[in-house]
Amino acid sequence: MNENIANIKDLLQDYTIETTPKVYKKIEELKSLLPKKTWVYITYLPDEDPRNIIETAKKIKEEGLEPIPHLPARTIENFHNLEKYIGSLSEISGVNKILIIGGSSSQKGNISSSIEVLRTGLTEKFQFTDIGLAGHPEGSPDINNDELDKAIIDKNNFSKNTNANLFLVTQFFFEASSFITWEKHLNKLGNQLEIHAGLPGPANLKTLITFAKSCGIGNSLKFLSKQALNISKIASTNTPDKIINDLSNYKKSNNYSKLSKIHFYPFGGMKRTSSWVNALINNDISINNDGEIKIDSFNF
Repeated sequence: MNENIANIKDLLQDYTIETTPKVYKKIEELKSLLPKKTWVYITYLPDEDPRNIIETAKKIKEEGLEPIPHLPARTIENFHNLEKYIGSLSEISGVNKILIIGGSSSQKGNISSSIEVLRTGLTEKFQFTDIGLAGHPEGSPDINNDELDKAIIDKNNFSKNTNANLFLVTQFFFEASSFITWEKHLNKLGNQLEIHAGLPGPANLKTLITFAKSCGIGNSLKFLSKQALNISKIASTNTPDKIINDLSNYKKSNNYSKLSKIHFYPFGGMKRTSSWVNALINNDISINNDGEIKIDSFNF
């Protein structure tokens, strides 16, 4: 195995993935699709009933996987509900990992940011050991760049005074250059938090463009639109293999990088994404001159 392939497989080890209560209910179980102890994020949409998140987390935990429920700060109506939600995740679902994000641009109550949630001390009270926080390689349509910078600094400062492991999980992107430019900027801000890079799982271009539009990620949308000019690519399955190759090379050649994991958004489906990633890790692979990865004995 050459060094480049070894680096790719190393970066993909311990990959993470996400689901929603609705999707999980249809699949019924994930342990047949994912390696044991895989971190599975549970998306909390603005209109979701928190009881569904709690129940889904409990079931995923019982499967031998590690659920990481989302906590969207602006969706929680007040601090009483916040404590009830965090407490239930710990005491009913049995989880000790969580992803705290700002969430929807529409604020329902008096909580406006993830740092406010952290400063309540509730994650320490209920003994959460791992806390994910949002990262935005292409910025955010709802938050200006100065506020995003301040949030990174605040999160780093908070991490110095807690025993929990804090890390950044990024919004999805489609070009490694977006991540590299962003991390160089974070280094200037003094970031010391590990980064889990969010990538789209295998899906067709139409699906990817739909998600990119909904999240307002401009650079990725421009990139996808150019791809869509090639008619032959529109219906075919697009995989993020070149991005993975580029990121593994970047991590190997930059020992200052905090990139530690890949997180997959399974836009094309949980089964399709997990089977593809598992094959990348377990099967023989080769890389062509364009940085695209071919997996032996694998077809969608």
